[in-house]
Amino acid sequence: MDRLWDGKPTQPRATSEAPSPSRRGNRRLKVATQAEFRDKSRIFVYEMSECFCKILPTYSQQMQNDLAKLLILHALGASNIQRLMARPQRAPYESMDVRIPPELQTPSNALSIADSTGLPRETVRRKLKELVAAGIVMADERGGYRLKPGAVQTDEFHAAFYASFKAMMAVFEACLEAKLVEVE
Repeated sequence: MDRLWDGKPTQPRATSEAPSPSRRGNRRLKVATQAEFRDKSRIFVYEMSECFCKILPTYSQQMQNDLAKLLILHALGASNIQRLMARPQRAPYESMDVRIPPELQTPSNALSIADSTGLPRETVRRKLKELVAAGIVMADERGGYRLKPGAVQTDEFHAAFYASFKAMMAVFEACLEAKLVEVE
């Protein structure tokens, strides 16, 4: 079952024939049905494996080869800005170079992160404390945690983000070529 950043499971669609709704305007993607996907699933799995092999080492080095910390960092960052990114007023914050003010971020607690990542809550708590000690995450005065301002606005993170973008576009391109996804 798919998960959203807020940790709430999404309901599987009755049919995957319907175009996927897009948060980004009128653009729609037609996603292959489960049967169509199954017929070409190795293409996706291969491309996704290549993607992971390209991007995980870059992020992993920044997290001292601790993939649980990496997962927690991404889940926390996404949950902190989930509400902002769903609003039309997000435009000034679309660049990673721009810091999002704390009042526009929603702190997240260890339980929410555990729910969204599938990691045990105690592991999440321990890793959050390590991320706080490393100066990447901070406790929010409203409760919960959020990314420390400027923590991901580094050249190393920008390089990792761009490498991720390129690797994911290769997956998307392969899915387009295999007709697993079509832009309508």
